Amino acid sequence: MIRVLAVLALAATQVVGHGYVPQIQIGSNWYAGWDVTKDPYTSPAPLRPVRRTPNDSGFISDVTSSRITCSIGNEYLPAGGTLSVAAGATVYVHWNTWPDGHYGISQDTYSGGKWGNQRLVANNFTAAVTIPSKLAAGNYLLRHENLALHGATSLNGAQFYPVCIHLTVTGGGSVSPSGLAFPGAYKQNDPGILFNPYQGDAANQAYVAPGGAVYKF
Repeated sequence: MIRVLAVLALAATQVVGHGYVPQIQIGSNWYAGWDVTKDPYTSPAPLRPVRRTPNDSGFISDVTSSRITCSIGNEYLPAGGTLSVAAGATVYVHWNTWPDGHYGISQDTYSGGKWGNQRLVANNFTAAVTIPSKLAAGNYLLRHENLALHGATSLNGAQFYPVCIHLTVTGGGSVSPSGLAFPGAYKQNDPGILFNPYQGDAANQAYVAPGGAVYKF
């Protein structure tokens, strides 16, 4: 059984040339992700622990679509194995780029006048995801997502960019969260999806990410 661990990164403003995840780092080891500039044009297509993303890094807008889970990745299975990571270790998700003007969050929401994706950009397009030390060993799907909010003032205007990474967690404890169901975790009119990011600092500070509360270990 594969359980879903969801990490959300939100962005707001205009969308141009979104990124993808060509590399994953665990400790001193680097692993190939899915590189849209090379992998789709290789025959046979390489098997990667990161599920395939669109060639144009395009978005998903329908939260009821099966593509909300892993973009087009569910249509190209099996993926290429899994990455082993010890509970308590950190997985570094390296995006190739993300537009600096895309204000956003990552369950890190809005703080200090900045969205989380601005911190992603400042950190060399790298998101650090620590695997909880109490998490039970097993197979997991790490879902890292950018959500562009620049058009989110209109229904169906939010743009989702999910990336899924296969992990096998070793060691750890006995905590086994139920995870999230996609589709199902989001509704199109959730306050964190139908949202005006241009109301100013106070409104942005009050922003609540979609998907429910973060699990407490």
